[in-house]
Amino acid sequence: MKWWISDFDGTLTLNPKTEEINKEDMDFINEWSNKNNFIIATGRDVSYINNLIKKYNFKISYKIANNGAALYKGDEVIFNKPILMNQRKEIYKILKKLHNFAGIKIADHKVCFILSGINEEEPRYDETSVLPHWFNVEDNFDKYINEVIENENLNNITLYAHLQDFDYIFDLFKDIKNIKILQTSNFVIEIMHESVSKLSGIDFLKNKYEIDDNDIIVSGDGDNDYEMLKEINNSFAMENGTKKALSAGKKTIAKVCEIKKYIKFDA
Repeated sequence: MKWWISDFDGTLTLNPKTEEINKEDMDFINEWSNKNNFIIATGRDVSYINNLIKKYNFKISYKIANNGAALYKGDEVIFNKPILMNQRKEIYKILKKLHNFAGIKIADHKVCFILSGINEEEPRYDETSVLPHWFNVEDNFDKYINEVIENENLNNITLYAHLQDFDYIFDLFKDIKNIKILQTSNFVIEIMHESVSKLSGIDFLKNKYEIDDNDIIVSGDGDNDYEMLKEINNSFAMENGTKKALSAGKKTIAKVCEIKKYIKFDA
């Protein structure tokens, strides 16, 4: 049995506007899943993965969410890596500063909370990649902000902002220790424990089930896929991926169905 761990956005789905999987790739996923493990590893929370499972009728037993901060077997949490509590007060102060300047979402291993959006009637830049949704978000900042300092299981903070504001945001967090801060798309920044990556979940599975390195396959396209693409021997970077992802992948592919050209598996 082999284990294929894949990113979703930009990897399984090549059209960010529709989030649809093309037929060739869907056929390959179904063929693979007959006798092998297929796992989605995403920066999003587990409810998003559960919705994908329902939408596509995926045969999935394990799920890697929040960029590897949480790992699930079915609905059971088997691994969780929260942001350290001793960093939370400083993060809390920064988020208060970013309220209405950037969209803010926080998550633990069970649920996510959308705190607020960007308070602009019209984007202040002529060009922006921020989805229109983030300019029309109900403000629940005061309702949920204390989760940052009280929720021991909080493992991910996501900021939605204009790309032109990224340098300012990164600078705000530069003195916070024991965190990792990543650009995961051209309008998304994510904050997590410094040791968290999608590779974290893979390593947990590898050690728990004594999986041979040659039986692990990964695919991805973004900076948050870098660690797994770099460390796993059978790694496939998407040709539309970031420079960092492309530098780490052992092979470059246009569609995930091309994996079968390189990997033999029982179907």
